[in-house]
Amino acid sequence: MPVLLTVALCLLTVVPAACDDDLSTVELFNGAGTELVSASRSPRPASQTAENITVVTADEIAALNAHTLPDILYAITGIQLEIIGTPGANTNIEVQGSDFDHVLVLIDNVPINSLSDNFPDLAAIPAQIIDRIEIVKGAASSSWGSALGGVINVITKMPQQDSAFGGTVSGSFGSRETVDGRVEGSGTVDRLGYYLSAGKLRSDGLRPNNQSNLDNLYGKLHYELPVRGGVTLSALYTTKKTGILQLPAFDINDQKHELVSSLSLQLPLDKGLALDAAVRTRQSTMEMFVLSSPGRALLQSGREDDDSIGGSLKMTWQGEWQLVVAGVDYDHVDVHLLGGLLPGGEQRSAERLGVYLNDTLTIGNFAITPSARFDWTGFGGNRFSPSFGITYALSENSLLRGYTARGYSLTSLNRGDSTEKVWTSQIGFESGEVPYLWLKATLFRNDTWDVLSNELSRVVKKRQLKQGGEFELRTVPLFNTSLGAGYTYIRATEGDDGPELGSMPRHTLKLGLRYRDPSQLQAQLTGYYINWNSPTGKSAGVLWDLHLSKTFEYREFGTVEIFGSLRNIFEGKQYLTELYKNPGRWAEAGVRCHF
Repeated sequence: MPVLLTVALCLLTVVPAACDDDLSTVELFNGAGTELVSASRSPRPASQTAENITVVTADEIAALNAHTLPDILYAITGIQLEIIGTPGANTNIEVQGSDFDHVLVLIDNVPINSLSDNFPDLAAIPAQIIDRIEIVKGAASSSWGSALGGVINVITKMPQQDSAFGGTVSGSFGSRETVDGRVEGSGTVDRLGYYLSAGKLRSDGLRPNNQSNLDNLYGKLHYELPVRGGVTLSALYTTKKTGILQLPAFDINDQKHELVSSLSLQLPLDKGLALDAAVRTRQSTMEMFVLSSPGRALLQSGREDDDSIGGSLKMTWQGEWQLVVAGVDYDHVDVHLLGGLLPGGEQRSAERLGVYLNDTLTIGNFAITPSARFDWTGFGGNRFSPSFGITYALSENSLLRGYTARGYSLTSLNRGDSTEKVWTSQIGFESGEVPYLWLKATLFRNDTWDVLSNELSRVVKKRQLKQGGEFELRTVPLFNTSLGAGYTYIRATEGDDGPELGSMPRHTLKLGLRYRDPSQLQAQLTGYYINWNSPTGKSAGVLWDLHLSKTFEYREFGTVEIFGSLRNIFEGKQYLTELYKNPGRWAEAGVRCHF
């Protein structure tokens, strides 16, 4: 059956579409009226963006019945999730094979990576607050600093502008007592807009000792200044308890409290000149516990406190054929490690300062983007990160891209000189010229050195070379049905001619089939396959998920949406190691009321 579904999906790519109006769903973000891409910190159309960037929209997020950020990233080409587990449980991520500690994750430009091992807790970000996600694949240090493998920038919802109050109440129930309840409210009064959200996600665990319990509160206030510009205040508070691992004699669990907040000013100064300023703070406490099984006695524990406070200042000048962005980032960071579970047992503080300059020159069909950044990192020395990109518009809806950059990541507080470095080189093609199709292809080469590796009780540094390609396509709707597909190939070796690295995602396949009809019935079928090239893992078949929803409109009250999901329909097995097996088939259903 899975093979037949795969064949059917592939056949749909050669069937013509019904209406030229649907071409807007697959065209490039192009032209003066389209939304700008800001993940490179230089807001410009995708047609002038040399980096390999993927944008996930609010409509795409809603179709997935997602609980937290990993449920969304699960479907993105070029991204691999190491653990496919209970909603809300910890999840490791890779971008084109780069490790989790090489990827910078931001919420409205505030980093959430921990200071001790650069781990981003993706599962602590609730899906309901996300408006869109911008993902940079490949080194992005010339804009963001410590971002060797890429950047995931989560952009949260803004207040709705057309009424003083509106909102959503939703709830779902699924296998193993998996419950997700949410309340949202939003509106604008005079110049002041607000968005508020609260949520509760819990589960007994789809795998042994993989339970989760996540509470979240989020708020955003936006004030439009009397002349022009605006001020935005936002804060996300989460508290989370999860089961990490079950072994024959003991369990490993953790709990975490985190507050991420920012206050930002957007101020146009003159024709073509704008100022963006922000202050930000993050306070996080994470504890890990080793408990005896079955007695649940505490055997060992560890605690990590990390706090940061800082700010940024950015100036943007837009001319007729040039866009210049200059900025500075500053953070004071403190980290304190206690207990035997977390390595170190120390307290450290640092002042971090970064300055950057990005330029975009538009000359005819060419857009040239030289950029550079210098960082005083505190823990990892001083780092210079240049990049150079170029795009060429072959037509109104087709372009070539090239990009090269040097990057770094601060991967571990507890190891001497833990700064790992990379040269990224990419070349790509994107087009909507083929009738009824959008196509994108990228070839990449990531040469990483000073990679820390544990061998025979000692830490050594190695060089790794990861080369491959990423290919995507989408079709326009035919009979209300559209197709998306993506494939990533990675060949990872130790140096140029060394042995092939194990436990790397050699082949990754993402498939999506979406149905939407005028009666507001939606169905989304997604397929996920990854070959980890791991002696202790398994890659057996495509994991298929089905998401359904039906919306009923009531003019006086709003809308009611009934939805449900059946995940891992055929109980496929895909995991990197026997310790973290993916769950089998599970289901959930719920209702959303929009008013």
